[in-house]
Amino acid sequence: MKPILYIVFLILIAPKFFSQQFGNEWIDYGQSYYSFNIYQSGIHKIDFSVLQSAGIPIQSFSSDNIQMFGRQNEIPIFIEDGGDGSIDNGDYILFYAEKNDGWLDTSLYDNPEWMGNPKYSLYNDTIEYFFTWNNLTNNKRFNIETDTDYNSYTPSEYVLFEVFESFNDLYNESVSCSSSDVSSSFYVEGEGWGTAIKNGVNNSNGHWDFPSLSFENVFQNFNSPDIQYKSVLIAKSAGAHHTKHTIGNNHILFDSVFTCYTSVFIENSFSPSLVSPSGSSNFKIDIIDDQGAATDVQSLNYWSFVYPRTPSFSNSNYVDFEVINSTTKVRLDMSNLNMTNPIMFSLGSVPAKIPVTMGANTFQVLIPNDPSSTKQPVVIQDFSSVFSVSQLTAVNGTGVFTDFSSNFINDSSVLIVYPPELTSASIEYATYRSSVDGGNHNVILANVNELYQQYGGGIKKHINGIRNFAFDMYASSSNNPSALFLIGKGIRESNIQSNLSSGLGSRKNPLNFQNSLMPSFGQPSCDVCITSNSSFSGFDKFTPIIPTGRIAAKNNQELIDYLNKVKKYELEQNQNMPYDFVSKDWQKQIMHFSGGNNFVEQQAFQLNLNTLAGIIEQDDFGANVTLVAKETGNPISPLELQNVKDRISNGVSMMTFFGHASSTSSGFDINLDEPTYWDNEGKYPLLLANSCYNGNLFQSTVSKSEEFVLTPNAGVIAYIGSISLGYPTPLFEFSKELYEQLSKLNYGGTFSEHVRNCIDIYLSSSSNEFDQTTFLQMNLHGDPLLKSNYHNRPEIELLESNISIEPQVVTLTTDSIDVSVKLINLGKSIVDTFDLQITRNFPGSSTDSIYHFLIPKLNYDTSVLLKLPLQPTIGIGLNQFDVAADIPSIIGEQYDEISNNIKSKNFFIDIDGIQPIIPHNFAVVGNDTISLFASTINPLANFTTYRFEIDTTYLFNSPYHRYYQLSGYGGVKSVSSNDWISVPSNTSSPIILEDSTVYYWRVAIDEPNPLWKRSSFQYISNKTGWGQDDFFQFTDNSSYGVLLDTLSNQRIFEPFVKTISCLTNSAPCDDVSQIFENAWYLSDEQQEYGICNCPNKFHVAIIDKTTLLPWETRHVPTNQNMNNNFGNANDNENCQTRPMKFFTFNQNNVQQMIDFRNLIENIVPNGDYILIYTPMSNRYDYWDANQPQLYSTFANLGSTTIAPGLPNKPFIFLTRKGDPSFVVEHFQQNNEAIYLDTILTGQQYAGNETSPIIGPSANWESIYWKQNSVDLITGDTTDLKIMLYDYSGNYQYSIDTSFTSFDSILMLNNLIDANQFPYIKLSSDYVDAINQTPAQIDFWHVLYEPFPEAAIDGTNGYTWLPGSDTLQEGQVAQFAIDVSNISQLPMDSLLINYFVIDKNQNKHIIPYSRRDSLRVNETLRDTVDINTLGLEGINYLWMEVNPYIDQTNTITDQPELSHLNNILQMPFYVSREDENPILDVTFNGRHILNEDIIAPTTELVISLKDENEYLIMNEDADTALFAIYLTDPDGIQKRIPFVNQMGVTIMQWIPANSQNKKFKIIYPAYFEKSGMYSILIEGSDKSGNASGDYAYQIEFEVIHESMVSQIINYPNPFSTSTRFVFTLTGDLIPDDLQIQIMNINGRVVREIDENEIGPIFIGRNISDFAWDGKDQFGDQLANGVYLYRVKMKINGQDVNTLPTNTDNYIHKGFGKMYLIR
Repeated sequence: MKPILYIVFLILIAPKFFSQQFGNEWIDYGQSYYSFNIYQSGIHKIDFSVLQSAGIPIQSFSSDNIQMFGRQNEIPIFIEDGGDGSIDNGDYILFYAEKNDGWLDTSLYDNPEWMGNPKYSLYNDTIEYFFTWNNLTNNKRFNIETDTDYNSYTPSEYVLFEVFESFNDLYNESVSCSSSDVSSSFYVEGEGWGTAIKNGVNNSNGHWDFPSLSFENVFQNFNSPDIQYKSVLIAKSAGAHHTKHTIGNNHILFDSVFTCYTSVFIENSFSPSLVSPSGSSNFKIDIIDDQGAATDVQSLNYWSFVYPRTPSFSNSNYVDFEVINSTTKVRLDMSNLNMTNPIMFSLGSVPAKIPVTMGANTFQVLIPNDPSSTKQPVVIQDFSSVFSVSQLTAVNGTGVFTDFSSNFINDSSVLIVYPPELTSASIEYATYRSSVDGGNHNVILANVNELYQQYGGGIKKHINGIRNFAFDMYASSSNNPSALFLIGKGIRESNIQSNLSSGLGSRKNPLNFQNSLMPSFGQPSCDVCITSNSSFSGFDKFTPIIPTGRIAAKNNQELIDYLNKVKKYELEQNQNMPYDFVSKDWQKQIMHFSGGNNFVEQQAFQLNLNTLAGIIEQDDFGANVTLVAKETGNPISPLELQNVKDRISNGVSMMTFFGHASSTSSGFDINLDEPTYWDNEGKYPLLLANSCYNGNLFQSTVSKSEEFVLTPNAGVIAYIGSISLGYPTPLFEFSKELYEQLSKLNYGGTFSEHVRNCIDIYLSSSSNEFDQTTFLQMNLHGDPLLKSNYHNRPEIELLESNISIEPQVVTLTTDSIDVSVKLINLGKSIVDTFDLQITRNFPGSSTDSIYHFLIPKLNYDTSVLLKLPLQPTIGIGLNQFDVAADIPSIIGEQYDEISNNIKSKNFFIDIDGIQPIIPHNFAVVGNDTISLFASTINPLANFTTYRFEIDTTYLFNSPYHRYYQLSGYGGVKSVSSNDWISVPSNTSSPIILEDSTVYYWRVAIDEPNPLWKRSSFQYISNKTGWGQDDFFQFTDNSSYGVLLDTLSNQRIFEPFVKTISCLTNSAPCDDVSQIFENAWYLSDEQQEYGICNCPNKFHVAIIDKTTLLPWETRHVPTNQNMNNNFGNANDNENCQTRPMKFFTFNQNNVQQMIDFRNLIENIVPNGDYILIYTPMSNRYDYWDANQPQLYSTFANLGSTTIAPGLPNKPFIFLTRKGDPSFVVEHFQQNNEAIYLDTILTGQQYAGNETSPIIGPSANWESIYWKQNSVDLITGDTTDLKIMLYDYSGNYQYSIDTSFTSFDSILMLNNLIDANQFPYIKLSSDYVDAINQTPAQIDFWHVLYEPFPEAAIDGTNGYTWLPGSDTLQEGQVAQFAIDVSNISQLPMDSLLINYFVIDKNQNKHIIPYSRRDSLRVNETLRDTVDINTLGLEGINYLWMEVNPYIDQTNTITDQPELSHLNNILQMPFYVSREDENPILDVTFNGRHILNEDIIAPTTELVISLKDENEYLIMNEDADTALFAIYLTDPDGIQKRIPFVNQMGVTIMQWIPANSQNKKFKIIYPAYFEKSGMYSILIEGSDKSGNASGDYAYQIEFEVIHESMVSQIINYPNPFSTSTRFVFTLTGDLIPDDLQIQIMNINGRVVREIDENEIGPIFIGRNISDFAWDGKDQFGDQLANGVYLYRVKMKINGQDVNTLPTNTDNYIHKGFGKMYLIR
């Protein structure tokens, strides 16, 4: 018969569809079940005692109620109960049960026929069967046959008997023809267990022989059926294959050539006559080496023969076979059975118990035909060999299965599957997930052992238990489960090499089987595949229906440790916690690590990571990505490694690696510290590993993924990495999809959703195998419910350190300054535009400048640069820049929309200048002789001359004008009343102040064009406070609506203008597109649009002459404009449901035309503006017929064009009533749109004037004022407001009073508490609607008690040591300067802040404690130390006396008159030391050469010497400046820690000091393995200087056995002396060494022992001893050849010889030396 051949290439797998059965359909959840193990096939027995021992209530039910289940079906049973219907002592149950094979595994394949070895289960040989009972009496039983009428039937000549062999040495997984390294996780054709591989090329062993196979008692006759042959063969190499299967006398069963990695399914049949009558088979399988292939590697899964056999059975006590139906019954006359009490069961569609009649050597039976088949299986077994079940166990301890689907809550449940070994921790985990903090999930908690029983056919570790459970839960839910969470370590089932290799899986290794707590799907193992390849609609083959993740905990403690990490991680994600830079910025940080073996790879990997960065840096994640790139073959430097470690310790959201897997601590070819040392508790990242194997949890050893995730209180929170080989392109594609999910598509979603979505989006049936395997085998190790750090809304963070102003040093040549503002978004990306406002507050002035920027979006950060003019006339001194982002708030923020959006930054412009201080501007002084004080802007200003002037006029041009000049360094400058000199006469002119006189004074550096700073004060005897009494003093006030005219010295109301525009179209009324373009505008703001309805109308807008605001129509619902019903058509919602800003009058309505004329002629007052336009069209013909008076109306308004006879076309008319000179008219000519645009002028009749801030006050006393009207008939109304401000300068409320002509408020402290409101402003509101002339203030005074004034005073110089403005980093500087009280009031205890602003705008506080009070005329001078460590570059020392203590820089530590002279800024430069430190390494005190041999026990001493006297490496923390990597003979590289994870010191260290600047490390190493090691040592000093251009790296060899090389002398020949060279291995030094030197006659002329040789070391030795060619007595030997030999012992034993290239110089233990003089 022609063989049937199935050859399948293991590349692509078609989708499968199966009926929706979950494997638990056999369970009645109302019944109790007891399980027992079946591990061999045959008839089994359960007797009464076993049932009773199991606690089964056997007396409560009848034997008819009993059921037995196996392989997910009820099985027939036979009960021996004595006929009483109950199970009693001596009663038993018989049934047939089969051990486990591949019956359930077939459901994992797309096609059940694809299973490569149906005889051997992928998971387990043992299966659980189940005992139960119900209330029914028709349960499945064997029919009891009684027919023994054998004579009525002809005996059958044969039965069908199977012989087979199944192999399980090696697991044959799916591989690709494209690459043997690509293996699908889905079960594909032929996949399964088989033999160890055989190679048929040039190999005599390339075949299988089966000499023991025998077709025993084969039935050979003309009517014999053919023998059926089946086998599965796997081709395991690329290229061509040839295999031939033969039987008997080389009869070919199969002979075929095929290619590639292929599974071959073979079916054939042949006549029994081809085998020997004795049954001998001569069955062979040969690999034929005739294809020219380099290799032809094959594996055999199994073979099977079903042949006709006579019913003679070799004295067996158990036989199973098949019988073929006969007429009605099959008669069998069997022989050679070793049975005395045989039991036979037929197992067809009608199972039966068959009576057996025994004869002398015959066993006769009659078996009824199977009505459903042509044949049926039969088993016969002697009762004595029946397998007894010894124990039944109640399911779940109670006998009751959990009905998961009936208890299902219809929401997105979380399926948590756990092993019984982790029960307590899993329950705690589920409790957390059910809690509010854990997400308030509906948790379905399932014990995996129960799932094996319910859904997995009773097969422990079978993935169908989990898979079908998940499918059932999915089908049972209305809202799909949100996650499948697998708890427990899993170990793959397969052996990936052979039984003898390290690749043993859990199927063949009992320990691995025990340790595999939670299985996965396929080989390579694939968690997402557990719920992939389902038949549910809407899913392709690849997409898992439930997002899946696992935590590979091996015990309860590991799971609890991980749960604690999850709790801390999710607490950090609490959206209601404070959002600030310290707590939340880490969540926006992502680190990229790029490896590669060469430049091309390194560039490619960096390009991939840069592309990923471009995705994640955009919305919605808005990350800040840092790249750490490998650019050499060495690990990254200790300094860079420390920076990485610091960044990780501060927290990152994600770490992504792209490179090769390696044996380093990180598992990648770019080194990192082990996660134990990360110190990142609570701030755990997701790690994405684009490399090979690092994600492989499914091996018996601990993977890098497990190391990183399961480290308590450190490491990562989840790990996504490949469990197999990784290829750059598909890894990049997966990462790109994952980044899209994280950043935008599923922002805020779970890790498991991201992975599921990547698969769903990218993979399809057309995807190549590289993409398929990569996407499916990127395994998520972590809780599937975890989310990458996300934020519901943005959160703008503005930090003072992110506001910088340049240049820091301003000179006379500086014309502008640059203000740079960096905004950070700690939350979700901002995609809308918002406002950034920068306000510059000038020193000592109410003047400010405001700048606005539109920020179009903000992902993580953005910077704005503003260039401003220096404006030295008002800008010298302390400028305060207030920066406000999104104020008022447009962008809804997560936590704080105000305080962290506003920051202030001080900028000190210290161009040599000077500022008046005392008396302060507008001061009221009570003494007639006073001193004037001014402070230089820069207290450290160079020596110069300053000029003071005083006068009674604002312009300093009266005869009273005086001056005074003084010279000195910067600081406080003062002029007493006796110092003044008259300007006109240039003679001494002391000043005695006149009562109530206002004095103006100014000060500047004496130069040709002085930059004057002006101030004023008024003397009122015995009064102190503030006042304005001269008109020019009022010009410093702020005002709106009113102007102070210095020509007339009067206040006037301010005119203002607006633009007006109007557009009118001409079109039919039904042209909607044209209707809305008809509109009018004021200052580009649309006022009204549209036409309301179609009749031809006037649109009339009336604009108030004063306010330039339009009149509005009456609106009754809101009670607005109730007097504005002028007969207009659009009155009260007759057009829009709101007040409208024009009035419409229909031209075809006579009454409305009359009303229009009345409005224009009689109601609108003169001076108001009237806009009339006729949208769409105009009807002069209506005017002519109904209201010709309209022409006169327009003529009276000033129209010169509107007259009878015009065409009916639109017009626009604008006039000011009563002013015919202001008329604008536009008329349509040719249906074009007409447009009007002009300017309106309004005259205000109200305004306001507000004083500068007044105070601070210690106590408010009184207010005095005087004002008058300029009109004879006054229309003035003037109100006075006292505006109250708190210590922050924030307005609180006002006290209003009538501004009478001459009045006062006494005892002001009763109205205003100065402790609450130390500042006020006076504000006057002017109204004069009649004359439009405001009242005139004569004076206003506020009397109060002032505060003291301290100043930094450099008059006496300052101290700066060491005297240079450039320091070396680490050097300590010292600074001192005077602080003086220049007022007549004592200050309280004084607070002074010292700090340094470095080049990065970071502030470094210099500790300085509060000082005692600063009394009147006292001076304080202290020295502060400034440590320059970490301040490399330009720095600025700041000193602030009585500093601001709030964020807005408004509240000082204690109230004070002025803060201008309390600030000092001094630049200094810190240079970085750039000399490399010197690294020295010794091994047991010696320096070695590359590849030298050292002792297994070796003390390495590493020292780093740095001559920098300021940055001595004298701290334990300086260990971070070193990195020591050891690579062992297996190529595994690890970093040697100073202290290991257990707290044990591995390397000792001795810090340097000022006398010995060497930092020393002592590493007492023991090298366990013999072989070649490599050590790499990197060190740097505190300045970051490496120990050299290249790291110290050396290879050395360790040999544990004590051996010595041949000892040779050098030099040889020699003339004066020679030394002895040799190499010693092991750990021991010889205790006996002797070198004998002989002449050629063999006489010893010199003996040298170990004492003479000198010190001996492990490794390379050159003796200290040098032989000088003299004999034992010191006599000179003659020239010639001498022989020598060496005797060496260690512990009394001879030392073996170390093979080296010196062996050629030694012959039979003797060496030659040549003495030549």
